[in-house]
Parts: sequence; structure tokens; C-alpha cells
Amino acid sequence: MKDAILCVDIGTSSLKAALMPDLPKSIAYARAVFSEKDSSKLAREWPSALKKAVEELKQKAPDTGIEAVCISGNGPTVVSSDGLTLLWSQSATDSVSDKNSLWIPRLDAFRKLHSHHWYETDKVFGAPEYLIYRLTGNAVTILPEERFKEIYWTEEQLKSEGFSDAEIKKLPPFVKPGALAGKITKEAAEETGLLEGTLVFCGAPDFVVALIGTDTLDTGALCDRSGSSEGLNLCTPVPLKAPNVRVMPSIIPGMWNASVIIPDTGSRFAKFKEKVEESLNQKITHKNLVAQLTDAASPENPQVLTEEQKKEGLAIIHDVTHQLWAALNILKKASEEAKLPQPKSITVTGGQALNEIWTQIKCDALCIPFVVTECVDAELAGDNILARISLGYYDSIEEAAFALVKKSHVYTPAMPADRR
Repeated sequence: MKDAILCVDIGTSSLKAALMPDLPKSIAYARAVFSEKDSSKLAREWPSALKKAVEELKQKAPDTGIEAVCISGNGPTVVSSDGLTLLWSQSATDSVSDKNSLWIPRLDAFRKLHSHHWYETDKVFGAPEYLIYRLTGNAVTILPEERFKEIYWTEEQLKSEGFSDAEIKKLPPFVKPGALAGKITKEAAEETGLLEGTLVFCGAPDFVVALIGTDTLDTGALCDRSGSSEGLNLCTPVPLKAPNVRVMPSIIPGMWNASVIIPDTGSRFAKFKEKVEESLNQKITHKNLVAQLTDAASPENPQVLTEEQKKEGLAIIHDVTHQLWAALNILKKASEEAKLPQPKSITVTGGQALNEIWTQIKCDALCIPFVVTECVDAELAGDNILARISLGYYDSIEEAAFALVKKSHVYTPAMPADRR
């Protein structure tokens, strides 16, 4: 029997899981879409979604054993100990003056929106930490790197925003990515189908494990992390200073991540896709829809769109690629001003990376090679790396990423930037 790490990533609309060996590619992959429409109850569905994913993985790979579990997820999502959820993307009012922390405004918004639950709950978690708690009974907060403390919280920051000692105690202690959180309890084993006593490791916030899983860890490395939103992330040795650039520490000490976020690229196209499916009264894949819009329809995928639908869809594609082009040029200009080398390629992650036409469109529009890795779900690859370091397979994130992040395909632009 082969052994693998069960890597789990909690998304906004689904839970992704994969059995990852000590190799760049997964043995089996599963995705459990959330059925809960009320986002405030979303976390309560995560254990059952994990069970569905585990059942599917066992069917696909019956001869693979689970050596350990590693969990990452979206944020800053706030979850109480009974599963009441304030999703990271949900609009909510806060009265926080702190401009450094991403978490304190969400904590304040949660206690205003759900004041009864806030004062009744004994613990408050992030998304991956809540599922870890449900599996192990242990409460932790994953801090990506020491420089993230002010981006999360310090006791001084919390007190200055009016949080009492009792409220501060609700926040579990910080642990490092890859830390051993505990073992699967008997109750969690019955609930999820996992084996009691299986080790559970901490992943990290989804954007952090995605940077690990694309090896965006050294100067000039650039990744396009796409989903409901999209972000270009550039690794730098110094913090870049430029309008519209969000600068955060890298998980690698001394390095930084400069990003330009486009909040709705994926969600805009998803809404258009829903409209098309409603008019057709049938489902259509992202890949086939892009083919329809770009006149790449085939006998297996005949043209079914109206001219008006094609016009609307192409407008979204052109707008999205222009936004990405602008984002890339913001980062290139900031790098040039900081006297840093220009990125030579972009590693793309997320389901969109499996769409050859869509990726080539991006590649041509941005005039830079696009790299697809063996595991396009970089969050899961990042979880695998963190767990294997903790299990002693590798000595560092850089060493593990070098071994476990490999190119699957490179797209080259129709016209390189230096020819334009």
C-alpha cells in the first residue's frame, strides 16, 4: 500500500482535497461543493464536505493509505467554536482604526454582527484552524511568519481597539505553518471517515500555501493565483512601494510578497457562465465556454452561443486580460524603480490553469511565458510541502519546493514583449 498526505484546502464555495505522495503530482483529487446557501453557517458544513472528499478519494485510490492530514484555507474568515461564520468576502461593518491588521477589523465586525455568539463562544478561529479544531480538539492560530503578527494581532493592538482580556483569551495561541496540531479524535474519525490517531498538521492561509506550491519564494518569481478573485504575486528581497501594490511578508524570512489584486475576475466570468447555462438550460464547462467565445468550437463542442452572448463574454475576457496586463506593468515598474530584476515568467495556479485557450489568451495579452505546474491546485501542493518538512522528508521550504514543484507545460506568447 502506498502512503500519501491528505491535503485539504477550504475555499469560499468548495473544499478541495488530494492524496499527495512525495512527488509533484497527486494520486487522486476530489472537490466537495458546499450546499449551504447561508454563509453564516458555512463552517458547519466543512466536516461533512471533508467526509465526501475522503470517500471519493478512497474510491479513486483504494490502495493508498493516509500518512497524515494537512489543512489550509481562506481568510480572514472568522468562525466561532460552534461554527458560526463570517466569511472573508462578506461585507460587514467595523469601527477599527488599526490600518495594519487584516484580522482585527473582521473580529470587530463579527462581535458587532453576532454579539451573542461572540460573548458565548469560548474560542474564535480562522477557517483552517476551525476544521483542525473539529478534527483534533486542539485550538491554534496559524501565523505564517513572525512579521505577520501586526497583520494578525498583538495584545497591544487588540486592547487599543477595545478588546477586553476575556475577549483576547478567545483567540488561540500562534503556531507555525507545518506545526503538528494533534491527532484525529474518535469523534472526528466517525464524522469524517478518517482513521483515529492520524496526525494533523497546520497548513497556512490559502495565499501563503499557494506561493509555496508554485515555488514563488525567490527574487523575481511571479505567480497568477486565480479563482473568484485574482492576484499577481511577486517575490522580492525588499518591500516594494507603489500605488495599488499590497506588500506583505513572505513565509521565507527576509523576503517579501508584492501583489496586485483584481477582486472579481473569476466571479464576473462565473456569473456570465451561469447566465449562459440558464439560457441553454444545460451546464457548460469553463473550458468549453471559452472555446465557444474564441471560435474554437468543435464537433464535440458545437457552437450554441448567440452573437450577443459571444459579444458579452468576449468583453469580459478582454477586460480581465487588460486588468492583468495593467497589474503586471505596475509590478514591473515598481521592480524597476527598486532596481530589481524583471520577472521572466508567470506560474499560474487554480482550475483556470487547466484551460489551454484561456491560459494562452493571458500569455499573449501579457507578453510573458505562463508556466503550469504538475499540481495546478498550488494550495494542496503547499500543504504537502509543509507536512513533509514536519515529517522529516525535507529540511526547508525551499528544498521541498524545489523537489515537489515541477513544470508541466510552458505557454509562450505569440509575440514576446521585446518585439512589440
